[in-house]
Parts: sequence; structure tokens; C-alpha cells
Amino acid sequence: MTPPVEERLPTADARPVPTALVGRQTVLRPYTAGFTEAELERLYRWACDADLVQLTSGMPLDVSFEAFKAMFEASAARHSASRDALFAILRADGGLIGRAGLFGVDRQDGSAELGVVIGDRRAWNRGLGREVAALLVRHAFDTLGRDTVTLRTYPDNVRARRAFAAAGFRVVGERRRFTLDRGLHTEVEMRVRRGDVPPSASTAGDPRRFPPA
Repeated sequence: MTPPVEERLPTADARPVPTALVGRQTVLRPYTAGFTEAELERLYRWACDADLVQLTSGMPLDVSFEAFKAMFEASAARHSASRDALFAILRADGGLIGRAGLFGVDRQDGSAELGVVIGDRRAWNRGLGREVAALLVRHAFDTLGRDTVTLRTYPDNVRARRAFAAAGFRVVGERRRFTLDRGLHTEVEMRVRRGDVPPSASTAGDPRRFPPA
């Protein structure tokens, strides 16, 4: 399989240069490249959307935009690049449509956990979630040296499960869990191992440049 194109973004200081993952329809821009005010406002709207947040095992926020902005920036700063690889999901034209990440990339067992949220409903059912998952899986294996990638979703989230399956994930089990928003519920665990990714999940495209936020 052809690995995703990784594009280095310019930075103005001595920090490690962030890497963008470029697919045919999407670009994954590292959190370290920053966010514009308009993008933060979009993230805020998604965080307040009860129907959308329920898909991510969260609870909708009931705070001001300024409070959300402070919380988001503090949270992003806590996610060390040595532990987590976080990305803004952009369309090919640069518009923000969601966020994604690989968590626990320093685990001794060689695993990482994947999370994807497509907040822009206009981007649903277009194969973008599958592409994002495939880009992150290839990044986990080829760049971060992970051997397995896992994720958790819900039995009734059929759209997400299909996207993950197309990126090579397979169901490995279910577990019961209690959260404040859903109460006692079932989660489906899916996993992909190095070498299991099907050729159809290849998503590499030509490098594209976009201005850092």
C-alpha cells in the first residue's frame, strides 16, 4: 500500500515541525499548527450539539465561547506530542470538518487508540471518515511504529462502523460501560493490526499546501 503523503508545515520557532497527512479528499492538520478564530467557533458549535456529542460518549457543553476556547486550548496543550497525535480534519479546499487523533502512542505494548469526529454533517456519507481513519492507521504503523490500533464505538453507530471496517478495523469484542450521558450501555471494540490494512484503504494523494492557522 502507498503510505499517505506527509507534508511539513513551516514554523516560526524551534519546536518540532508538525506534519500534515494528505489524502485524496482530506488533509489532517496537526493541532500544533493552531486554529483560527472561525475554526474555534465551529468547534464550539459542535461541542454544544447534543446529538453530535452523544456519538462521542460526551455531554454537550453549556458554557460561553470564551470559556470553551480557554478549555480547548488548555486541553490541547496537555496532550503531549509524545503521547498523542491530534489533528484537525480539513476538506481538500481547507475547510474544517472535524477532528481526529491517535492516543497513547507511547504505550509499551505497541498499541494506540483512534478517535474521529466529523462535526460537519454535510461531510457525512461521503467516505471522508473512512479516509481519515485510513490515514491515521498508516501514520500509526509507518511513522509512529505502532503494531495495533484500537477504537471504541456504539452498536447503533452503523455509519461509523462501516467506515472503520473499510479502513481495516474488525470487531474484537463488546463491553458494558457506565457514563453520565448514556448510563449503562454497550460499546464495541474494533482493532486493526499491522499488515491487516486492505489495499482499498490506501488514501495517499498529491501534496497540498495550505496556510497554517
